[in-house]
Amino acid sequence: MKIIVESIGLPALSAVLGKKTQIDLEGASLGDLVDQITRQFGPEARQVLLNRDGKLDLTVKVMVNDEGFISHDDLPGMLLKHGDRVRFMVLLSGG
Repeated sequence: MKIIVESIGLPALSAVLGKKTQIDLEGASLGDLVDQITRQFGPEARQVLLNRDGKLDLTVKVMVNDEGFISHDDLPGMLLKHGDRVRFMVLLSGG
């Protein structure tokens, strides 16, 4: 199935993936998508998306379509469908 993937505020990921790209997802879940991106786009994507334990880094937020942010606990098993738009982003705050 085809999934649209966007990278927002993650310049290292955008450099290897592009700001917006279409991926032919081999699996069905958001966890499958993260695994495929880190395999397909190599160590640069892995370094941005994953922490030392191989789980999605807590600084990376994920949104599917316009439904709000996905909890890191719910992310691995969330099922995607053809045409979904997945955004990987980092939210910064400061003062």
